[in-house]
Amino acid sequence: MSNGLLTEEEVKTYLQVDETEIGRLRRRGKLTSYRVGGTFVRYRKDEVTALKSGRKFRMPDQFDRNWADMIRDFSTFYGAYILLAFAVAFLVFYFVHT
Repeated sequence: MSNGLLTEEEVKTYLQVDETEIGRLRRRGKLTSYRVGGTFVRYRKDEVTALKSGRKFRMPDQFDRNWADMIRDFSTFYGAYILLAFAVAFLVFYFVHT
């Protein structure tokens, strides 16, 4: 097996399953596929070995996140929508009471 990414043939050989079972694993979220070059499907070697051994695979960037990081990401992504919602609520409150 190569380092990093595996082809579908390598995954079939390593897990000893057929193509339909790989499709089922992808649909159930147990196996993540990546497109390389637009048409070639590859799988992470770490994820495949974790699947075979029965462990839960976690992406490396998920280990470093804490609640402050999640709040910062949420406010960065949804900040404009939150401010707009407060502005609309303020305007509705202002025009209803005048």
